[in-house]
Amino acid sequence: MEMILVTWILVHIALVFGQTVGPCSFNTMCTCKTDPEMSYKSLKDIACVGVPFVKLPDFPHKLVLFLDVVSSGLEIIENESFGSLQVESLRLISNKISHVSEKTFSVMTTVLKSLDLSFNELDEIPFDALQSLQTLEWINLHRYVFFSLSLLLKNDITELPKSTTTNENVGGIVYNVQSFADFESLTWINLDDNKLTTIPENSLPITLQTLSASHNFLSHFPMEAIEKMPSLSWLYLNGNYIENIPHVGFKHKTKLDKLDLRENDIRELTKTIFNGSITIKDLLLDFNYIQTLPPQVFRGLNLRSLHMTNNRLKEISSKSFIGLGPYLELLDLENNYLNGIPKALKQLKRLKLFYIPNNNITEINDDDFESFSNVLKALSLARNNLDFIPFNALRDCVKLSHLNIGYNRISRINESDFDNWGEKLHTLILRSNRLTELPANVFRKTPQLKELSLSFNKLHYIHEQAFADLINLESLEASFGITSEDFPKNHLKPLKNLIWLSLDNNQIRTIKSDSFLRFTKLQYLNLESNRLDKIETDLFPGSVLQDLRDVRLSYNNIIEIEENGFSNLKSLQTLLLNGNKLKKLNGYTFNDLNNLMALSLTNNKIKTISPNTFVNLPNLMRLELQFNQLKMVSLHSFLNVTNSEAPMLFNLSYNQIVNLTTGYTGNEIYVKVLDLSHNNIQEIPINCLQNFGKSLKTLNLGYNALTKLVRNAFEELKLLEVLNLEHNKIIKIDRKGFYGLDLLQIINLSENKIDQLQTDQFKNLDNLRYLDLSKNRIRSVSREIFQNTRLEYLLLSSNDFVVVPNNALSEIGYTLRHLDISNNHIEHLDSTMFREIPFLTHLNLSNNRLTILPDNVFIWVGNILVLDLSNNRLRSNFKELFHNIQKLKRLKLSNTGLINVPTLPLPNLTELDLSYNYIETLYVSSVEYLMKLRTFILNNNKLNHLPSKIWNYMPLLKRLDISYNPIKIITKDSFIGLKNLQELDVSNLKSLERFDSDSFIRLKILSKIKIQTWPQIEKYRFRLGNLLANVPSLKHLTVEIMESHLTDQLLGSFNPKLNNLEISGNNLRSIEMEAFEGIEEVNELTLRIRNTSLRTLKPGVFHRLQNIPHLTLDLSRNKFKSLSPYSIYPDHISYQNIRTKVIAGGLTLDDNPLICDCGLTWLGYWLRRWLRETVQIHTVVLEVAQQMNDLIRGATCMDSSGRRIPIVDLYPEDLSCHASALSRGGSERVRPSFLVWIFFIYILRFIL
Repeated sequence: MEMILVTWILVHIALVFGQTVGPCSFNTMCTCKTDPEMSYKSLKDIACVGVPFVKLPDFPHKLVLFLDVVSSGLEIIENESFGSLQVESLRLISNKISHVSEKTFSVMTTVLKSLDLSFNELDEIPFDALQSLQTLEWINLHRYVFFSLSLLLKNDITELPKSTTTNENVGGIVYNVQSFADFESLTWINLDDNKLTTIPENSLPITLQTLSASHNFLSHFPMEAIEKMPSLSWLYLNGNYIENIPHVGFKHKTKLDKLDLRENDIRELTKTIFNGSITIKDLLLDFNYIQTLPPQVFRGLNLRSLHMTNNRLKEISSKSFIGLGPYLELLDLENNYLNGIPKALKQLKRLKLFYIPNNNITEINDDDFESFSNVLKALSLARNNLDFIPFNALRDCVKLSHLNIGYNRISRINESDFDNWGEKLHTLILRSNRLTELPANVFRKTPQLKELSLSFNKLHYIHEQAFADLINLESLEASFGITSEDFPKNHLKPLKNLIWLSLDNNQIRTIKSDSFLRFTKLQYLNLESNRLDKIETDLFPGSVLQDLRDVRLSYNNIIEIEENGFSNLKSLQTLLLNGNKLKKLNGYTFNDLNNLMALSLTNNKIKTISPNTFVNLPNLMRLELQFNQLKMVSLHSFLNVTNSEAPMLFNLSYNQIVNLTTGYTGNEIYVKVLDLSHNNIQEIPINCLQNFGKSLKTLNLGYNALTKLVRNAFEELKLLEVLNLEHNKIIKIDRKGFYGLDLLQIINLSENKIDQLQTDQFKNLDNLRYLDLSKNRIRSVSREIFQNTRLEYLLLSSNDFVVVPNNALSEIGYTLRHLDISNNHIEHLDSTMFREIPFLTHLNLSNNRLTILPDNVFIWVGNILVLDLSNNRLRSNFKELFHNIQKLKRLKLSNTGLINVPTLPLPNLTELDLSYNYIETLYVSSVEYLMKLRTFILNNNKLNHLPSKIWNYMPLLKRLDISYNPIKIITKDSFIGLKNLQELDVSNLKSLERFDSDSFIRLKILSKIKIQTWPQIEKYRFRLGNLLANVPSLKHLTVEIMESHLTDQLLGSFNPKLNNLEISGNNLRSIEMEAFEGIEEVNELTLRIRNTSLRTLKPGVFHRLQNIPHLTLDLSRNKFKSLSPYSIYPDHISYQNIRTKVIAGGLTLDDNPLICDCGLTWLGYWLRRWLRETVQIHTVVLEVAQQMNDLIRGATCMDSSGRRIPIVDLYPEDLSCHASALSRGGSERVRPSFLVWIFFIYILRFIL
C-alpha cells in the first residue's frame, strides 16, 4: 500500500489506573506499563508505535501480557527475535513482515494467547512458526476462554490448505501442521483483505466461534465449511463476490449471532433463505443489488435485526416478513427506491427501530406504523420528499424517542404536529428542510426533548418564545441556519439545561456580555465561522460556566481578546481560535484555566505575545501557534504552565522566528515535542532550550537558517530522542555539537552544506540508531566517527563519496542494517568493503559510477534482502555476482545497460526491477529460478512481444509492468500462467496493433490496471470497454484517453467493485454525457480526472454518479477557468438543496486557472458546508479537524489585487455579489493550489 491505513485502538486504555506508566528501559521511545501487584520481572504492557526497528530490541523481561510493535518497519521475524521473552498477547501490526522464522514463537508455546500480524506482507501462512502453539494453555480473559489469530489480515494469502492426517504428535505438540483445522484451540480467525477464492471444507477448526473473511474473492457461500464448525456464531463475508444465498438447508439446525453479507453481488432472493434451517440474530445485506423481496423470504430465520441499506429495492411483497413478527426489532432500508412505507411492515409487531431514509417517499399513510406503533422508539424518514411531519401516522407512537425527518421539504412546523405522540420524544432532527420561521411555543408538546437539530435551514424569524417549553433540552444545533447578526440571547433563555450549543457557520457579529449567564450546565460551545471580531473580558464568566469544556471560535474575524478574556473557566479543556485576525496576544489572555489541555491559535496574524499571556495552565498538553507572523518568542509569556507528568507539545512552525529568549518564568516549563521548523532561526537558542531539559524528547529545527552547531549546543537536553535539523545551511558542526545527548536515537541532518564531520562527531551517542546525512557535500568520514553508536539506519545519499567508507562502517558492523549510499561518485567495489557489516539487509548503491563488479563483492553480506544497483552501467557476471546473497528479496537493476534479462539464481527474490534497459525478449533460462517473484518491472525496454512460456516460472507474480515497450500484439495467451496477477500496467504501448478483448480473461484476481485507449486500432477490432468487461475483479482503473473527446470508450468497464477510476490525457478536451454509462452500480468511487486539456464540464456530465453512496471527485491539474455548480450537480433543484453528501469524499481542484469572483462563491459555501455536514468536523478528533481545516484552506484563488484567497473564505457579501451571479462560473487567468480530501486515519501512541 502507498500508505498503510491502520486505525489502532488501545483496547485496554481503561485499565491503566493504578499502574506505573513510563518510558521503557530498553528503548525510551517505547512505553511500558507495570502493575504494582505483579512481579518486578514482568510487565503489563509494552507499546512501540512508530519507533523505527530493523529488529526487535533486546527485551530484559521474562513475561509480558501485551506487546505491541506497530508501524515500525520490521521485515523479518527471526528465531531469536524475542529472546526469552514470553508474551500472552502479541501484535506486530502494520509493519513490512514478509517472513516469520520456524522457531520464532517456540519460547511462548504455553503462554501466547493472541497473535496479530495484520497489515504486513505475508504471502503464505507461516505454519512452521505456528505449529508449536498447538497445545497452548487456555486462559480466561474477561470471562472468555480464547486463543485468537488475525495474522492473515491485509496480506496476500490465496488459499487455505485442508487438514492432513500426517501430523506427528510428540509430547502433546503437533508437528508438520499445514492447516488451521489442526489448531484445536482456535476460536477466532481474521482472513480479511486477502485473495481467497474459496474456503474449503476441513480447512478451519471445528472450535471456531468467529470467522472473518471479508474483502476476498469468494463467489459462493461456504456452506460446507460452515457445517463443520458447530460453534460458529459470528460470520463476516462482506466485500466478496457472492451472488446467491443458498435456499437449501443445512444438514443440522444452525445458529448464528451475526451474518454479514454486505458489499457482495446478490441481486435477488428467490426463495426462503437456507430453507429455514438456520436462525440468525443480525443479518446484514447492505450494498447489494436486490430489487424485490418475495413472500416469506426470511421465514424461520427469527431475525432480530435486518439491514438492507443501499440496495435497489423497489418492491417488497406484503408477505415478505411473515415469520419475523415476534422477533424483528430493527429494520434498516436506507437508500433504496421505495415510494412508500412497505405494506409488509404490518406483519411486524415488535419493531422498535425503523430506518427508511433516502428513498422516494412523498407521503406517509395514517396506518403505516399501526402494527408496531406501541413499541416504536426510533424512526428515520430523512432524505425523502415529505412536505410535513406525518403527525397522523405518528399519533399512536407514544414511545417514540428519536425522530430524524431531516433533508425533506418541510417548510413549516406547528405545535399541533406533535400532538399525542411527542410526549417522550428525546431527539428531533429537522436539519436541511425549508424552514424559515419558528413560531411561539412550537415545541410545547415535546417537553422531554433533549436534542434538537435545526441546521441547514434558513431561519429568518424565530419567535422569542419558540424554545420556551424546552426546559430539558441539552443539545441545540443550528449551523448554517440563522440569518440574524445578533447572538439569539433572548430566544435561548429558557434552555437552562443546555450542554451542547452549536451555532457555527452563521452571520453572528455581536454577542452581549450577559449572553451566557443562564447556561450553567454548558459544556460545548461552537461559534466557528461567524463574523465575531472581539472577545470581551466578561463574555465567558467562570463563575457561571463551571462545566464548560470545549470552546470553538475559529475562523471568525476576531482582532482582539481582552485581558482575562478566557479566565477562571475551571473545566475548560479545549479552546480553538484558529484562522482569526489576531495580531497581538495581551497579558493574562489565558488565565487560571486549570484543566486546559489544548489551545490552538494557528493561522492568525500574531506578531506579539505579551508577558504573562499564558498564566496558570498547569495541564496544558498542546499549544499550537504555527502559521503566524512571530519573529520572537519569549518564555516570559508563560507562568505556571504545564506539568512534569504530561509535558506539552509546542508548535511554533511556519512563523518568522529569529530567536527564542528565556525571560523570567519563575518555574519550569515542561515540553515534550518542540516544533520550530520553517522559521528563520540562525543560531541554536541554547539558553531557551535548556529550560526544557527535563522533558524535551523531540526537537524539530528543520527548514531554518542555521549555519553551524556550536559546542554543547544541546547539552542540557538529557532526554532528547529525536533531533531534526534538515534543510538548513549548516556547514560546520563542533566535535561536541551533540554532547550530552545520551538518549538520542534519531538525527536528521539532510539537505545541509556539510562537507566535513569531526572524528568523534557521534562518539558519545550510545543510543543513536538512525542517522540521515543525505544531500550534503561529504567526501569522506573518519574511522571512529560512528564509534559506540548503535546505528541501524545510515543514509549517505547525494554526497560526494568516491569510495564506500568501509573503515567507518566497521564500527557499526553488528548493528547496521540499512545503508543508503546512492547518488555519489563511487566507481569501484570489492569484497573487503562489506566485510565488517555482515548483518546488512538493505543496500542502495544506485546512481553511482559503478561498471565492473567482482563476482565475490557481496560474499560477506549474505543477509541482504534489498539491493539497488540502478543507474549504474554494469558489466558483470550476474549469475556469479548474486550467488552469495541467496536471501535477496528485492533487486533493482533499472537503467544498468542490460540487453538481456540476466540469469539470476535467486530463489527467494520477490521483486525485480529491470526498467529503462534495452531488453528485447525474455527467455525461460533467465527466469527459471524466480519461482517466488511477486513484482516484475519491465517498463521502458525494447520488448516487441510477450513470450507466454515464461510466466509458468513465476506462478506467484502479482504485479507486472510492461509499459513503454514496442509490443505489437496482446492476446489471451500473452499472460497464460499468471493466475495470481493483481496489478498490470500496459499503458503507453505506442506500437500496439492488436489487443484481443479476451486477453485478461484468465486473470481471475486482477484488481488494478493502468491502460490507454488506442484510436489507431479500428473499433470493430478493439474496444477498451469489451476488454475490461472480462475483469470482474477490477477495483482500480487508470486510463489515458488519447482522443480529444471521451464518449463511449469506457462503456462496459465499470463493474460493481470498481472503487478508483483515474482518467488523464493531454489531448482530452471534452467529456460527453454518455461517458460514465454503467457506473451507477458502484457503491464507492474515487474519480480522478487529471492532467487533461479540459476547460469546461458540460452541465450534468456527472449525473450518473449522483447515487453513488460515497463519491470522491478529483479535478486537479486541468485547464478550468470556471466551475459552475451545474457541472457537479445534475439539475437546478439539486444545486439549490446543495447537499454535500453527493460528493461525500470531498473535492480536489488542484492547479486549475480559477479566479476569485462571484461565480466561485457557491464553492466556498459548499466547502464550508461539506466540512460541517459530511465530515462533521465538529465531532472528529481535534488533530484531524485541524489538519482538515489546514488542507481545505490550501484551496486558494487569486483576487483582483493579486492576493491568494482560500476559496472556503469566499462570501457573496464580501464580493458585493448579486444573486444572479452566484451560480455563474469564474473567468480569467490564475493558478490556485486547491486540495481537499478526507483522511481520518492516524496511529495512536501512548501519550500518558
